[in-house]
Amino acid sequence: MNRRAIGSLSCTAVALVVVAAAGVVAVPPTPSGASTDPTALAGEGSTFLQPVLTRLLNNSATNLGGVTNGFVATGLDPGIADLVGTAPNSFNADFAVSERPLTATEAGMAKSNGRTLAYVPFAAASVAIGTLVPYASFNEGGTIASTDLCPHINLSATAVGDVFGLATPPVNGWDDSRFACSDGKALHGGSLLQGANADPTMANFAVMSLMDNDPTAKGYFQANLTQDVPLGLATTTDPTPSEHWPYTGQYLIAGGDQPFINKLLKINATTNVPSTAASDWVLGAAFPISSIWTGSPLGSPWNIPTAAVQNGQGSFVPPSTASAAAAEGDATLAKTSDPTTNNLVTFNSSKTDAAAYNNFLMVEDYLVVPTNGLPANKATALASFIRYVLGPNGQRDISSFGAAPATSAMVTAGLTVAGALDAEAAQSAATGTTSTTTATSTSTTGGSTAPASGAGSGAASATGDTGGAAGTGGAGSGSGPGLAFTGTSALGPLVGLGALLVVAGAVIRRRLRRHWAEP
Repeated sequence: MNRRAIGSLSCTAVALVVVAAAGVVAVPPTPSGASTDPTALAGEGSTFLQPVLTRLLNNSATNLGGVTNGFVATGLDPGIADLVGTAPNSFNADFAVSERPLTATEAGMAKSNGRTLAYVPFAAASVAIGTLVPYASFNEGGTIASTDLCPHINLSATAVGDVFGLATPPVNGWDDSRFACSDGKALHGGSLLQGANADPTMANFAVMSLMDNDPTAKGYFQANLTQDVPLGLATTTDPTPSEHWPYTGQYLIAGGDQPFINKLLKINATTNVPSTAASDWVLGAAFPISSIWTGSPLGSPWNIPTAAVQNGQGSFVPPSTASAAAAEGDATLAKTSDPTTNNLVTFNSSKTDAAAYNNFLMVEDYLVVPTNGLPANKATALASFIRYVLGPNGQRDISSFGAAPATSAMVTAGLTVAGALDAEAAQSAATGTTSTTTATSTSTTGGSTAPASGAGSGAASATGDTGGAAGTGGAGSGSGPGLAFTGTSALGPLVGLGALLVVAGAVIRRRLRRHWAEP
């Protein structure tokens, strides 16, 4: 063999090594099970029920068999998106807390990615219309307390259109004859200001639905949107109910319910107590808000005034545990063989129930859980969490924040789902499933992680919780369980490349020795 042939052989071998090396670098490694912390449940959702979730997570900690349980307020839509996944067997949440059913697109995405989801209805929550409206006798220049404000302004569905729309004739202030305080006292004549949580939330959807089902209110709402869009004060002229509040302005606050309320009342970050300076309050504001945030959501009383909204019977009823429970009693629970519709709650208007809160302003909160693919310890822990939530202590936690506990039919439906999770745990243990949840970081939306840690002795019983007395404190804050990345090691491609280089070098060296040995 001549030197040109040797050079050609050497170049060919080197080229093969380079091409092979390029191939190793260019082709991304196949994931090998990047997952959340295998000892922690990762839950996501909006801030709508966050204080309640914090209490439930903390008080159920000892029932979860050593698996910690965390909830991150990512926002309603991002939380659902992380649960349904981005690709087959690629998920960023183990469960979600949702105030609405999944859309057909979301349910289809979950199915295509390998997850079957089930709903556990566990709390009926009211959407309040907050009204920071003082009495006529109030002196704006001094201090302020909740007792200086009308506790409940009576609002019909049409009057809600007066508040959030362009009424005929226009509203000039809260002392307008179309508004009245439930206690009969005169209202201050200050300007009516519109505020809302800028994040997608069912509080926004509910108030828009109420107006959408009253022709006069819908017309007022449409007129205001049409007027405001050219002025840059609204994002759409479409009055169709949406999780997105259509108005813009300085009182549209992103980041969740707590930052929004802080903007209106200036809550002290250390004591969680509202400011006593009247100048710190956005007086005259009206806004959709989860009623959970209007009482004592963080342990200190806020006592935000809320409208008494006219119900189907004709009575003006404010949000409360009792009025939510009455509305839930008029609701229907779906029982179908289709997991995308099974256990869904529909709130109905009643012509005879004087105690019920307005049905359009009621939402059911669901735990949305995967009934396949979770590792055994997580499936078992999630089943135990459901049993705690639906047990007497969990339901007492829920009621203490002004929401209604689940009906007996809803408890039965939820315990059936817990049983399905037990079966999932057994299946996962038999097949050696370790995780289906990828460790992709998700930014939180205005909420803090609600941690609940502690080792327990096992799962709760099938008929309720086995421990954890109902807490008395408010919601806490902190950081949730860390996301431990356990994906493919970067050493794999390097080891393969090194082996390829060694083999190529040996071949070339052998050919060279044979050539120089030839006569």
